[in-house]
Amino acid sequence: MVRPREFRLNSLSTSGKLLCTFFLVCVGIGFVFSQLNLFLTYNKVDGKSGFSLQDLVLTYYGQPDVLLVESKLNGTMREHLENNYERNSLINWAKGGAGKEKLNEVKSIVIKKCLRCHTAGGDAAFAPFDNLSTVSDIFTRINRGISISRLITLSHIHIISIGVIFALSGVIFLFTPINEKLKMVLLIFPFGSLLMDMFSWWLTKLMPVFAITVFIGGVFTVIGFFIQFVISLLTMWKSSEELG
Repeated sequence: MVRPREFRLNSLSTSGKLLCTFFLVCVGIGFVFSQLNLFLTYNKVDGKSGFSLQDLVLTYYGQPDVLLVESKLNGTMREHLENNYERNSLINWAKGGAGKEKLNEVKSIVIKKCLRCHTAGGDAAFAPFDNLSTVSDIFTRINRGISISRLITLSHIHIISIGVIFALSGVIFLFTPINEKLKMVLLIFPFGSLLMDMFSWWLTKLMPVFAITVFIGGVFTVIGFFIQFVISLLTMWKSSEELG
């Protein structure tokens, strides 16, 4: 009988190897798509194509000297408007206090371009344009970055979902025949990177300089997962003779 301490991935039956392999492949593909989603979400926050530290600063810390709607219309919402006239009209209305007296100047733009998402059931239902007071409130907010409530929600989802994935992939990696001390480091590394990434969101909310640690934590998280992924798959399908 094989003792638990002596068990190795290549000792699994073919069906066991297939189960672990398809689990890792599916999780790996999902992980890639999650990173693509992050890129598409943040890569135009500053109004420029390509991911940058400024995207992270604007997302978490905000831009305290700029209205939120101005930051959005010059960034992620820019593509929803046809021309500079529409964007400048909305920004100027917001800077003027978003009052009723000048609503007619932007009403058609809001109805045509904004209500598709800023309504019940829309992609931006969390900020509905259901009446003038609500619209005025949203248009006159300062860009203070992501809200605390939203940050709590994202932290909760991120740390639990990714943590569970790392735990399950780590169980598989646990039975690879690499050096025990190195194995301990590689098992801890993705969890440490994940915590670094998440707590850096909160630090960046307070001080924009920590945007660099958000980036580093995210990169290390990806590296840590795929090191385990590759080593697990390679050792799983090698024979005992090849592993020495």
